[in-house]
Amino acid sequence: MKNLPRFMLAMAVCAGGAPLYAQSSLTLFGRVDLGMGYQSDGTTPINASNGRIGAAGEGWELKQGSSGRFGFRGTEDLGGGLRANFLMEARFDARTGEALNPFFQARSFLELASKTAGAVYLGREYIPAFWPALRLDPWGFDTVGTPGPKHQFANYTVPVSGIRSNNTIGYKSPNFSGFSSIVAYSFGETVRSNSVGANLIYASGPIYVGAAFDKVDSNRKLALVGASYDFGVIRAGVTLSQATVAANSENKNVSLTGRIPVGPHAVKLGLYRLDLAGADNTNTRLGLGYEHVLSKRTSVLANVGSAKQGSLSRTSLFDFTLKHNF
Repeated sequence: MKNLPRFMLAMAVCAGGAPLYAQSSLTLFGRVDLGMGYQSDGTTPINASNGRIGAAGEGWELKQGSSGRFGFRGTEDLGGGLRANFLMEARFDARTGEALNPFFQARSFLELASKTAGAVYLGREYIPAFWPALRLDPWGFDTVGTPGPKHQFANYTVPVSGIRSNNTIGYKSPNFSGFSSIVAYSFGETVRSNSVGANLIYASGPIYVGAAFDKVDSNRKLALVGASYDFGVIRAGVTLSQATVAANSENKNVSLTGRIPVGPHAVKLGLYRLDLAGADNTNTRLGLGYEHVLSKRTSVLANVGSAKQGSLSRTSLFDFTLKHNF
């Protein structure tokens, strides 16, 4: 973080000395989300946002509801309907100010985009399956209430980079009457870590349907499908996922979710059942949350997550945080 001013100066003269004003737009964005959290003295592991609270065992601590982040996004009009876009996003622990390593590990990509032909992107980006999984999670993969990647992806990850892929070339289609798609190939970082993935999404009015897959090899692959419908009084959703995470090791998950609007605020509900390979490994988890909107950028959140796996004892988490986006 000490070198941030130097980094921002370098941004101004990047791309062979191109001045900053050559960009059609340059935006700084980010989030800080901090509050208090409590963890019960249970033995069931919970992959909440930022992992379990502190060490195993009962207790309170200052925690993040979601990871601190800031980034830069920019776009330049190239004419003829083409635009050059970039995005670089860093994560940090807002409790200490410590940046995560690598610095821009969240996202770092460059793309050439057209409204009529779609976009080709290059760099580090979420795997295509991330987008329907995120949309079908009322918490957006944040706080202790979220099903998170553990449930939504049935414990599937890409080697080295988790739910993001390094050295990726991908294509994002334009929207055709509500339909859109992303296809991506990653060259990975190690032997046998190359991956390929795709999604297909339909979103129109109250209806959302998404399907996706990701594959490294026959021993590591993911299939996901889900849908939601906005009934007005509640947006109800379901996600089904199946993942092979090792030879002869297959996991399955079902997530049922709901988002109930209360004026500008929202109540969030979730029930998730992850059937892990092996005996006595089924993980059933509940999520309950409330978001009170204070402004367009700031809200107060209270969330509970509780899980029971096999013969392990129940673990429950609670967080109460103030979130500000900028």
